[in-house]
Amino acid sequence: GDVTYGHRFLSSGALKVASVDDYYQKIRKNFVIVDPAERRALIKSQVENIAAAEGGIASLDEELLTEVTYLVEYPTALAGKFEEKYLELPAELVITPMREHQRYFPVVSAAGQLMPVFITVRNGNDEYIDTVRYGNERVLRARLADAGFFFAEDRKVPLADRVKDLKTVVFQEGLGTMYDKTQRIEKLAGAIAAEIGVSDDSRPVIQRAAYLAKADLVTAAVYEFTELQGTMGREYAKLSGEEAPVADAIFEHYLPRFAGDILPASRPGKVISIADKLDNIVATFSRGLIPTGSQDPYALRRQALGIVNIIIEARWQLSLAKLLGQTMELLAIDNLSRPKLTVEIKEFFALRLRNVLSDENIRYDIIDAVMAG
Repeated sequence: GDVTYGHRFLSSGALKVASVDDYYQKIRKNFVIVDPAERRALIKSQVENIAAAEGGIASLDEELLTEVTYLVEYPTALAGKFEEKYLELPAELVITPMREHQRYFPVVSAAGQLMPVFITVRNGNDEYIDTVRYGNERVLRARLADAGFFFAEDRKVPLADRVKDLKTVVFQEGLGTMYDKTQRIEKLAGAIAAEIGVSDDSRPVIQRAAYLAKADLVTAAVYEFTELQGTMGREYAKLSGEEAPVADAIFEHYLPRFAGDILPASRPGKVISIADKLDNIVATFSRGLIPTGSQDPYALRRQALGIVNIIIEARWQLSLAKLLGQTMELLAIDNLSRPKLTVEIKEFFALRLRNVLSDENIRYDIIDAVMAG
């Protein structure tokens, strides 16, 4: 038909459209900016200007900016504030409720320190903007109060004392608990360390970090904000008196978390990351849950790609077949199933490696020649 509607609260009702140009003019007058690129640019500009007016710099996460672009028709950004006492919490524990749960943009100082300011974008004009600001501040205050409570409670128990609680957390059906997985990661990390020739004085760091790697999963903060696994592990490890390399490796073993994410920087972080991801892949394949087409609920492609990129970046020489054998042994996979499983997983990794080499613009015939060996 020739009738459309503008913003559901601010428009004047049904709009009769005579032409394409007429549509754009009328819909804009009725508080809908149709072009997503224009909306995005408008949001970005408003957020940056408001942050500057507050004396800071907006932390513009591209993924969040895209999401907000498609959440609103007529963007109007506004700033809100929260109590400075919450700046005593780890920055990520404040930023995560803001960004992941409320779709707020954090504001940092020129020195990169988090400020007690957030910026949000309402879908509409600036009418009653103070009421909107008050509502958003109230919601965030409650979330930050929860975060502060969880952090205070978690600190009462040293991170190492939480490892035993992993016995109550199931890893995968038929594959034991997260405590069982922790023991496998310890042994597999030790095997990888031996394979790449890690010196004896570095191995205690790897073993300790592997032992503590999953302990933060049973903390209240990570239970509430699952995105903070590893991040809170690092924080609680430091607060429990663990060495800095151990704490950093706890965080790094989850890397890379998504496409384009950073790789682990330290050797212990790299070793434990490979061990954890390999255990995930072999365990999931052993249950017959092999990624097909667009279905990859356990993110195994990303994890395999992470292993490949870590090894390439570190310039390590590791035998995939040997590592698979060790992982299957730790998972107690029966001998009859192992040959088929090994072939399937090696093919899975080979495809990831082909993709990496193709992305480097290496000729396909050279890739074929290398992969044939």
